[in-house]
Amino acid sequence: MKKKPYQTAGRALLISYLKEQTGQAPLDADRICEGLCRLPNAPAKSSVYRMLSELSASGEVRRFRAEDGGERATYQYVGSEGGCASHLHLQCRSCGLILHLRCDCSREIRAQLLASHGFLVDEGRSVLYGTCAACAEGGAR
Repeated sequence: MKKKPYQTAGRALLISYLKEQTGQAPLDADRICEGLCRLPNAPAKSSVYRMLSELSASGEVRRFRAEDGGERATYQYVGSEGGCASHLHLQCRSCGLILHLRCDCSREIRAQLLASHGFLVDEGRSVLYGTCAACAEGGAR
């Protein structure tokens, strides 16, 4: 039986802060720490790193690798049910916004790639890069 993580004030503050960032581009750990340090009773930087690792492992927070393949990772709150394993993700190369493709399109792409190429996509780890509507309207590419 998996042990439920201890709910500390720092953990609750981190989750609350990440929830507030929903709909924005994911943040790296340093930016998260910068945002939290403005709040009273903010957890230490080392605690934030540890909690992000735990929340990523549990699926409550989605960890995205840097687009350039570097060591830096960004984080986005996805909820206590997680659910990122069953759909593709879209990331804007201009602003960094990550969208969760929670529609039939995700299943259709997966089925087409399997049928045509015998390739089974790991949806939860797949990110398609492009330009979001807001950046496209602003002329970004």
